[in-house]
Amino acid sequence: MERDIDLVIPMVFPADPEWRREYQRFHIGDATKSERFRSWGTEELLVRCCIKFMPWLRRIYILLAQESQVQEWMKNLAAEQRGTMQPEVRTVFHREFMPANMLPCFASPCIEMFLHKIPELSEYFIYGNDDMFPLSPLQPEDFFRQTEPDGTLLPCQKITERVYPPNPNIFQRKCMYQLNMIAGRYGKHYTVKWPDTGHIFAAIRKSSCEEVWRRHGDEITYYLSPLKRNDRSYNHYIYMLYQHFEGLYVEHRPPRHYTDHETPTQRLAEIIRDPQAGMVCLNDNEKIFDWKVRAEIVHREIERKLEGAAVTQQYTGQITE
Repeated sequence: MERDIDLVIPMVFPADPEWRREYQRFHIGDATKSERFRSWGTEELLVRCCIKFMPWLRRIYILLAQESQVQEWMKNLAAEQRGTMQPEVRTVFHREFMPANMLPCFASPCIEMFLHKIPELSEYFIYGNDDMFPLSPLQPEDFFRQTEPDGTLLPCQKITERVYPPNPNIFQRKCMYQLNMIAGRYGKHYTVKWPDTGHIFAAIRKSSCEEVWRRHGDEITYYLSPLKRNDRSYNHYIYMLYQHFEGLYVEHRPPRHYTDHETPTQRLAEIIRDPQAGMVCLNDNEKIFDWKVRAEIVHREIERKLEGAAVTQQYTGQITE
């Protein structure tokens, strides 16, 4: 496949004093204690996994709020990759692709609405959260496949129909709102069942984002919330839903694992060690109380998988509260 494919990952480092001061201007409480922001210290491991198991990427974009968020390992890794045949590592600040009236931004759904504005982003890109790790070799064809006669690529995605819960949470409510906004143009409306895109790396065409904005920009803008997510905080799944209803996709996704509070802590090592692990999402939430223990396991097991890849910041067991 001779097409450029980029990877986009937003990150936040709540121990940064400048970022914390900015956060506290608009919020009450300590962001480092929130599962939305707390860091397991695995961000460098994630980027190194992407380089090792997805070496065909053109560029890895790390989205950051401001300069004070730049970590030393990012500078080192960018220098290591420069001039090689492996992915370039590039940091991008929110102000470079988001409107000024959306800054400062502390809500990931708002950030996701402007991914297509990232400078020099490829038409074909993969979006992931900082808890999603490629842990065995993945191929470009796991994310984009050439099926059209003109040589354009279609994103790979797999939609699963699920029963909508009787007492939906905020995430499920916003998913249903954005689903019906997109589906309405195709004469569909959902109330009982809904197509679930799955929480894993998402293959997206930049032109899909642009078309969604052309069709629904006014409504998206009306509900944008840069400070705090709400049940109308549309997220990047909106682009996958458009691709689904428009038929601009190939039904495929690589092997994957999803872990959260229901996953026994002792299972994490087994999942990470799997030589065919594929994509692994190590989800954090308010029901995970032993997250420090989990972080130790994740560091140990992923570092073993990386082996020869030097990690500039070794895990010390000291995770910022």
